[in-house]
Amino acid sequence: MASNERRTLQQLAKIVPPFFVSELRWRATGMLLLLAVFSISINSLDALMSYIGRDFMTALSLRERDDFLRQLYRYLGAFAIATPVVVFFRYTEERLGLMWRRWFSRLILKRYLQNRAYYKINYGGKIDNPDQRIEEDIRSFTSTSLSFLLIVFNSMIKLFLFTGILWSISTSLVYAVFAYAAVGSLITYLVGRPLIGLNFAQLKKDADYRYKLINVRDNSESIAFIGDEGKELTRSRQRLKIALDNLLRIINWNRNLSLFTTGYNYVVVILPTIIVAPLFLDGKIEFGVVTQASFLFAHVLGALSIIVTHFQGLSTLAAVINRLGSFWEALEEIERQPPNYSGGIKTRIGELVRFDDVTIVTPKREQVLIRNLSFELSSGGLLISGPSGSGKSSILRVLTGLWTSGSGSIVRPPLNSTMILPQRPYMVLGTLRNQLLYGSKSTGYLDEELLKVIHKVGLYETFKRVGGFESTLDWANILSTGEQQRLAFARLLLSRPRFVVLDEATTAIDQDSEQYFFSLVKEFASLYITVGFHATLRRYHDTIIEIEDDGRCRVGGIKQSII
Repeated sequence: MASNERRTLQQLAKIVPPFFVSELRWRATGMLLLLAVFSISINSLDALMSYIGRDFMTALSLRERDDFLRQLYRYLGAFAIATPVVVFFRYTEERLGLMWRRWFSRLILKRYLQNRAYYKINYGGKIDNPDQRIEEDIRSFTSTSLSFLLIVFNSMIKLFLFTGILWSISTSLVYAVFAYAAVGSLITYLVGRPLIGLNFAQLKKDADYRYKLINVRDNSESIAFIGDEGKELTRSRQRLKIALDNLLRIINWNRNLSLFTTGYNYVVVILPTIIVAPLFLDGKIEFGVVTQASFLFAHVLGALSIIVTHFQGLSTLAAVINRLGSFWEALEEIERQPPNYSGGIKTRIGELVRFDDVTIVTPKREQVLIRNLSFELSSGGLLISGPSGSGKSSILRVLTGLWTSGSGSIVRPPLNSTMILPQRPYMVLGTLRNQLLYGSKSTGYLDEELLKVIHKVGLYETFKRVGGFESTLDWANILSTGEQQRLAFARLLLSRPRFVVLDEATTAIDQDSEQYFFSLVKEFASLYITVGFHATLRRYHDTIIEIEDDGRCRVGGIKQSII
């Protein structure tokens, strides 16, 4: 077996079993058994109807009116029984698929949002479009893989029930159906094998195009200010072209595959009749047996021709399995890391911040950002300053455990007593109340308490403009950057952590407000660290780290600290 197919099966073996050994295993097993019962019932009814159909057509050919009507009633009775069985088979399949998707999605979401896996996966760049894998790929995998499992099971039942009947009619029919299916499956695999790689690439290229459109939406104001929509159109069309070019290759290969499979299916219509026709012409069988042979031959061939009939769907499923499997493996790799894993930087938890001879490199180790940094801070304020791109924020990433590569050792406060304010605060989807309480360990604030904080940070006019605490708006676009930074300080006042990190968190706030906010921070934070380059920030801090172009750092005190 080729390495790609082997890897697909290995990944399938990883992502399927957990559901069937989970807390839902008994429900899942029960529904699978019910599906098995339905499948056996449907195929048994099909076998019964092959005999009814045989006698029905024989009575018609012999012009026996009473027997014809009798077989017609039997046919209608079989239809009446089969209809609810088929409907509930499909209903049970959909319910099991929904249960599997819900369980799988919750498991992946939990793992994705633990251990900062979402950050490490996105920053590492090995896994493209994780959002698509979590939503679209899981939906496709759970429904399609279950369908193929039932197709395989149905095929086994058909072979067990129908091959014996076919053998009783003519051994030549059995030899012919197995040989025809074997040759057809081999040719289909050889012709259609490139579709697996093309479908895998298509999922990625479609996701890249969709991501570009989301990027335009999220940055619509900036694009409108610059007015260079032509470049955005060009970039969007480039990604669309890449996706459509690959889709064209898929269409062309599907055409090649269809040239064979269509002819393959046409021959099925007449092949069993050709084989049993001499028996009918010699008077050895009745006319109804000819139609029964065609019916059974088609069912047995369908059971043996899964590759031929469903190769396009199987190639798409293989691509989805590869994408989910690689995502699963990336999550496993992160989960195997120790809790305080730091990739060379030893980390301890304490009530102070200390760096001992710390060298920071980028996660892919292509650049050294900070060299041999040592300092200790047990209280007060620390300012990290330096040119743009010098690595100021990298110190914060190491301090908060986001970056894990380098050498040396650090001591840092626990993250549950720490709050980080970025330059562009995260605006959650939800109400204004949700925005204020994001990051807070308590949600039991009265409206009066929240309103007091809103007044403190200067957002009362904004509060009136947006319509109150229960308003749900596109906050990232409705609020200015300055308003968003003030909102971040409101979250800070509600949480009141002991350790605060401000990553250029006041760049859109006037100097008077900046001074006021730092005075608020000093009321409850015993230790705070600020990243910034504005000279005015010096007066709010006791210690400064100045980063030079080569990654060397100068640590010193600030003589004058004024609030």
